[in-house]
Amino acid sequence: MADYPPNEIVDMIMVLGASQNNYRGAARLYAERFPDRRHPDDRAIRRLTQRARDGHMVRQRRRHEYNENDNRVVTVLAITHLDPHISARRVEREIGIPRNTFLRIMKVLQYHAHHITLVQELQFDHFQQRIVFCQWALQMIENDPDFFNFVLFSDEAKFQSDGELNRHNCHYWSNVNPHWVRTVNHQRRWSIMVWCGIINGYLIGPYFFEENVNQHTYLTLIRDELPGLMEDVDLETRRRIWLQQDGAAPHFARIVRDFLNEHYHNRWIGRGGPVNWPACSPDLTSPDFYLWGYLKNAVFEQKPTTRADMQDRIRRACAAVPRQTLQNTVRHFQRRLTLCLQANGRNFEHLLRG
Repeated sequence: MADYPPNEIVDMIMVLGASQNNYRGAARLYAERFPDRRHPDDRAIRRLTQRARDGHMVRQRRRHEYNENDNRVVTVLAITHLDPHISARRVEREIGIPRNTFLRIMKVLQYHAHHITLVQELQFDHFQQRIVFCQWALQMIENDPDFFNFVLFSDEAKFQSDGELNRHNCHYWSNVNPHWVRTVNHQRRWSIMVWCGIINGYLIGPYFFEENVNQHTYLTLIRDELPGLMEDVDLETRRRIWLQQDGAAPHFARIVRDFLNEHYHNRWIGRGGPVNWPACSPDLTSPDFYLWGYLKNAVFEQKPTTRADMQDRIRRACAAVPRQTLQNTVRHFQRRLTLCLQANGRNFEHLLRG
């Protein structure tokens, strides 16, 4: 609550009396009499008058002054220099400086706890693949700005309730954002395998695999199930559709590529396809950089109780995504293409926060 000088508090008390102790009426009358002042609401007037009755006209702020000669400041600077990942609780436990004091000193020093960003591990030969794809994609956009509206970005993800990294507890104390990242070289493991796609503002799916995903179950999805999943998609989108998939082994199987070549001709993107999808590039596909994170937060807001409960939560979360949000992922994808080229095919997630 804001602090008010004694003369304004006195005026509030006088106005309250004129309003016959009606706090809402006092707030309206005070605003009329003093139009150039801050206008407290009825709750603020109630608290201020109560403090005045208790003998405290003005709340005194505790001001904490820290400078380079303060031993605590020197200690905090030293400990965070030695271990930029240290937590406030650990400082309190091991050094003896109270947690709140540590946090206040860090605030005065303009140090911030920069949280971790997880990025896909890339090898040297991946950089050129990413550059080639991004150059092709930007050329297609130059020829037709709406081209990627009609690309069905697709992916599978496993959902399970454990094995998560709590990024809130991963931080790096510094007065300059170090853009700290940690590479990961595997997909998170969940108990249900889900497939989804995004095209022209439509969310296709979810589709749940009842068996392990292999060349046969994946072919069943794209050959037998996908037409039904796209029943509500407009005819123009279905006519212009391109299919995108990553380089997972089931996607690369001969029977899958033969089917895509026969039914999509040159209109599919993937490993071994007419347009090669670069390896290790979840940062370029909308299910990875948007959808799975959104669904995970919605599904695990409370721990699912059963497999059926988890599937039902995923369906409800998918149905709740606004179409405009899905359309925005295409524009975000185009920005990521540019940033990937700026990074020479390397990880670029830190540039999104720049």
